[in-house]
Amino acid sequence: MPFIMRPQSLTDHIDLIDVQGWDFQHTTASLIIRGKETAIIEAGHHRCGEQILAALQSRSIPLDTVRFICVTHRHGDHCGGATPLASALIEAQVVGHKYAIATLYEPSRLNRGAQELFGKFAQPIHPLPDSVATWEVDDGDQFELGEDVNVEIIGTPGHTSDHLAYIEASSRTLYMGDAMGLLGPKNFTVTPTSFPPSFKFDVYKTSIEKLQGYDPAALVFSHFGAVTGSDIPVIFHRALATLDSWKETIEQAWHTEPTKVSVMDAIRERFLQELEVFPPEARSIFIEVMAKGLAKSLIPNSDELIS
Repeated sequence: MPFIMRPQSLTDHIDLIDVQGWDFQHTTASLIIRGKETAIIEAGHHRCGEQILAALQSRSIPLDTVRFICVTHRHGDHCGGATPLASALIEAQVVGHKYAIATLYEPSRLNRGAQELFGKFAQPIHPLPDSVATWEVDDGDQFELGEDVNVEIIGTPGHTSDHLAYIEASSRTLYMGDAMGLLGPKNFTVTPTSFPPSFKFDVYKTSIEKLQGYDPAALVFSHFGAVTGSDIPVIFHRALATLDSWKETIEQAWHTEPTKVSVMDAIRERFLQELEVFPPEARSIFIEVMAKGLAKSLIPNSDELIS
């Protein structure tokens, strides 16, 4: 299966770069898309801004040609880098759903929630200055970069209500953010990004099925890497199958013993080793949070027991 887990060119005008989310290699990927003008797809954490600027400079891309800093959703590991990037890329506007833009202007509530969930692995979003130009987009919006390079925005709620994916039309390169899951580089696993409190199981599944309809030639995961070629349908199948397996595991555990411990133990035992994209010391924290988000989405009136 063609799998790309290191920085490289995907086409003659699209580069995958490693922006080192959580300060680890191969955890967060962004795209640089070039026509006459340039777009960045996904800003990563606040500190990822430095990696993106370095990638632009190493490619001799003039900073004043960058017109769009695009984020997929409001979580700090996806939009946090927009603030430092906007300070350096003064001709660019920050592009995202209205909820993501609102969070960038006032991130304190999300920062508190991330700290509670992830502890030392939470990296805060720094507020976006009012002077920065922004563009609130939604499903079906598009922008052009010149030289027949065009990007369409795809509404993909489920992971969050404001989640967007981006597809470059000529190459059919689809940047999915967290819309389909976390890609495991060793075993080609796809783990659902079921983080609370906004995850919605049915909506998330519908968004994956929607993305299939775009017939992409390359799938790019924020965490981490890209899949190309004829095995793309296999990755879609695995994403949906694993999502259903998580659902079955949680529902069976809850039916046997309706407690947080039962649910967490069942998910950890079955799926912890598949969570390859994050460093080992973070995996137990992340999988517990993800199990909690999926359980809350599936089990009515479970909030107090799962919290």
